[in-house]
Amino acid sequence: MGALGFHLFSRFVPYYGFMIVIGIMAAAGIAYVQVKRFHLDWNDFVILSAMSGLFGMAGAKILYLLVSIHTIDFARLNDLSYIGMLMSGGFVFYGGFLGIFPALYFCRKKFKIHVSEYLQYGTGCIPIVHGFGRIGCHLVGCCHGIPYNGRFAVIYSNSLYAPNDIRLFPVQLLEAFGEFMIGFYLLYSCKRRNGASAIAMYMVLYSIMRFFLEYLRGDSVRGSFYLFSTSQVISIVVFVIGLLTIVREKHKKDGVCFIRGDFR
Repeated sequence: MGALGFHLFSRFVPYYGFMIVIGIMAAAGIAYVQVKRFHLDWNDFVILSAMSGLFGMAGAKILYLLVSIHTIDFARLNDLSYIGMLMSGGFVFYGGFLGIFPALYFCRKKFKIHVSEYLQYGTGCIPIVHGFGRIGCHLVGCCHGIPYNGRFAVIYSNSLYAPNDIRLFPVQLLEAFGEFMIGFYLLYSCKRRNGASAIAMYMVLYSIMRFFLEYLRGDSVRGSFYLFSTSQVISIVVFVIGLLTIVREKHKKDGVCFIRGDFR
């Protein structure tokens, strides 16, 4: 495996983009049900999703450029084709996730959207999209795993990202499975928490999973900080922030608020 895509009616369709589209469609369907079920405004949800997607893509690209800055040929930055190559590929999920927060603030201030309600019932859609994205990674070989000779090992034969003809651990599929489980859990339990604790719960669950999955990643694009990869360092920070937020929301619910701020 390892081909970059398939042909549909003589048109080439890249696997990664195709899986992202499938993920967005699946998440949109789930979100539509949630919006109708809990009597939210669909137009506000569309605005919130669009702005989060825009800010998220910008954040994902910026973090990718930062962690791979040592591979950038600065002498070619006046070459439009080289700039286009840099901009066309390479995204880091954590950058995209962090980019959502300025989008939430912008929508709250500009469009007067009560962001907390949409986070409460819609946060589970984030890991759904990400899970399909990881399946796309698996199909093309990016974000590949370490060499591995056990069961379910995957061998790429025509990948531009993974080493070919070597048995690798299917870390992308394992992460996709974990994402789907997190998404279903957040959707199932959405009535138990408010918007802040919903996004915080996702931060805690995903950061734990991502921290340990990094040990099974075989790609070297992510950068490192002493003994940890860039994503592991971010995972630690995200975990701490998420945990503190959950504690804060619990105390607010109990009538003891010691950390100010919310997503409303």
